[in-house]
Amino acid sequence: MRASHPARGTLPAVRATSRGTLPAVRATSRRVIPAVLAAVLLSGCGVRPTGVLDGGTAASGLTKGLRLYFVSQTGRLEAVSRPDLPAYKVTDPAGVIKLLGSGPTAAERAAGLTSLVGDGDYETGYEADVDGDGAVTVRVPQFELDDSSVGDRNLKGQLVCSIARARAVADRAGTAETDDIRVTVRPREGRPGTHVCSDFLK
Repeated sequence: MRASHPARGTLPAVRATSRGTLPAVRATSRRVIPAVLAAVLLSGCGVRPTGVLDGGTAASGLTKGLRLYFVSQTGRLEAVSRPDLPAYKVTDPAGVIKLLGSGPTAAERAAGLTSLVGDGDYETGYEADVDGDGAVTVRVPQFELDDSSVGDRNLKGQLVCSIARARAVADRAGTAETDDIRVTVRPREGRPGTHVCSDFLK
């Protein structure tokens, strides 16, 4: 009488189970890894996936519609989406400035965001125009703007990024990027400066 070999009988079942589970693990990995990478990339750009977003060329295509840029408690610019207000309805830079002057929503304020446009002694006095070539100039009520001042840089960043974003999204050809729009900020007496949005997102 031959001795039975239970190991031989069980090996195929073990191998089949292993082979059967591997595709599920790999499929899960395929779903998890892109999600993790996306989260890392978004956090690296300063992009918050819910409510508060970051902009500039790095975040191009992540959201549609208007974004307004406000200042966070950490002293950096954060963009908030306004999906119900398409940018093509705010092609006039003065309209964007008015929205910035209205400030963030209650929820955005609770998240620590604030606006430096229309803040303090400068409730009014912001003007903007667009020349025949599409160049934007914003005149601000401040006598000077110092690039070494975080507050002054963030004020300019709010104006430049919000206006550039609106005009880029409103581009009928659909080819303009935020950094294709250059905005000149001109104080009352100090030197004007011409910028793109990414100047303030570094």
